[in-house]
Amino acid sequence: MTVTRAWGLAVSLAMLAAVAWPLGRDPLRGDSFPLSTYPMFATPRPDARLRMAYVIATGPDGRRRHVPPALVASPEVMQTIITVQRAVARGEAPALCRRVAAGLVGRARYRGLTEVQVIAGDHRAIAYLVRGERGSERVVARCPLEAR
Repeated sequence: MTVTRAWGLAVSLAMLAAVAWPLGRDPLRGDSFPLSTYPMFATPRPDARLRMAYVIATGPDGRRRHVPPALVASPEVMQTIITVQRAVARGEAPALCRRVAAGLVGRARYRGLTEVQVIAGDHRAIAYLVRGERGSERVVARCPLEAR
């Protein structure tokens, strides 16, 4: 074996060891920059909860339709979430409900629906987001959706 081949073999083995080294680390305790395992995403969390307030429109038959963020407060989802959560926390959910209901009047997508509700929900995240299984919900405010 020539010196060049021996040098190439040594460098290749060193590179393989460097690439394989993170596999031997504890993913929770060894997490740091620049070799992050992103444990907040990589660690199983079967009991993860989704707690948030949201606005829906309902019909006499129990049919539900989530009201899009732009019709609640803003086209920006996070701004709308904060707006609804603050309204619930400050006791302003009835006013928000009336404002949303007024904005839905005359929209074809909401024809036949009769009520707007501001709901505080507590759901098992995977069951809710993947399978649509609702957890506990508390109606914080409700107001009629007037047909025009």
